[in-house]
Amino acid sequence: MTEILNVRNPKPFKIHCSNIQPQFLPWIEEAENRIFSLSAGNRIAPIAEDIMKVGFAKILFAANELGSDIDTCKPFVLFAPDGTCTYNKERFSRGFAYGCLIKAEFDGLIATQNAMPNGCGFSLFELKDFSDDENLAKDALKISDGITENQALELGRGNHFIAIYHVKDKLSGEDTGRRFVILHCSGHELNKEPLYFQDWLEDVDGYNKIHTPHGSVWLLEKESKRLYLDKFSELEKNNEKGRSDVMKDLFDGMEFELISDLTHQGLEDDGKLLKLGIQTDKDQLLPIAFNPDEGALTIKIKPNLNRDFLDRWKYAEMSNRFGYNKIFENLDIIPHGAGYEFVKPIRNFSYALNKQGIENFTVEMERSGGIAIKETASSFREIRQYMSYKRKLPIMQKLFEADLGDHIHDLIPLIQIHPKRSIPGGEY
Repeated sequence: MTEILNVRNPKPFKIHCSNIQPQFLPWIEEAENRIFSLSAGNRIAPIAEDIMKVGFAKILFAANELGSDIDTCKPFVLFAPDGTCTYNKERFSRGFAYGCLIKAEFDGLIATQNAMPNGCGFSLFELKDFSDDENLAKDALKISDGITENQALELGRGNHFIAIYHVKDKLSGEDTGRRFVILHCSGHELNKEPLYFQDWLEDVDGYNKIHTPHGSVWLLEKESKRLYLDKFSELEKNNEKGRSDVMKDLFDGMEFELISDLTHQGLEDDGKLLKLGIQTDKDQLLPIAFNPDEGALTIKIKPNLNRDFLDRWKYAEMSNRFGYNKIFENLDIIPHGAGYEFVKPIRNFSYALNKQGIENFTVEMERSGGIAIKETASSFREIRQYMSYKRKLPIMQKLFEADLGDHIHDLIPLIQIHPKRSIPGGEY
């Protein structure tokens, strides 16, 4: 067995990965050189980057096995300002993080489905016929109290929600009198399992299942690729319809208008790009929903990343050396929300691999009095008592530093309809 200590771009604490098979180590190092980050914070962000190299290395290993030239194809991972770790145990164990854009296309082969795209997204609505906030809040409470078990299933689990916001002028801070609704869910009209595992395609031309030392990876081409992309397109359309149906169902009798309908977890450009919790829609008003108490804002995306930023960011030398600057220029990337963060500073983080991927991790956190808290778990959901939502300010500082977009509206929480109480990863 081989162990590796991450020394690329000095970390604020030690991150240690054990049980790496020797033949896999070069691909861990290759993946590490192709992961870039705009992430805010110095707790979960560096952990997310390290976790991601496992899943990305598996993809690179498999592409090489099939004869692809990694240097020519220029795959990469780029974390947005809210880059974080996922609560999804299956995705985590495969070695994938969250809040990033992945380019994993190799001469027609696509590998992005290994991170399990599910078409999750935001729908942004404007209410048109409310009388005043007092009555609107009363109506919202009735809606919240009346949500059925089936409606809760449609809204989904984890960090999905529906909330009403005051729309304030970004300069004066004055209430514009407008009220927006953000609905965050993935819809459940189509079974998502076909997008998580590809064995249903094993008899179709172009199906490739590659066994790496730390888990299998699927790379699709030809007819398998076409069928998979068709299935994702069907899922994405059903998710959009599902969000619309939820809104109509809950706000029955009220007038509202759809402003934006956005997928932040899915495929783009015939599967060449995977969005894992980021937004790239150039022509729509994009909500960035931070957390229940700090609310949200809307952004119009700028052509980003721009040349000025790329010449001065911390990866300038490396991205030039590997030929990524031309790819990154005007890539267009916006965070979708705050992601998760550790409440306490981190002293050490270690994780172990097995034949399937990541087996478990151990995190050592500081607390008052200088005594460390040490927890071992197989997913971040298991230790969510130590987690919170990331805060608005660090994310916005990164967004403006990289000149990613124009701030349009401040959205101040009026009432959250579902769930009544948000905790990182949801109540169930």
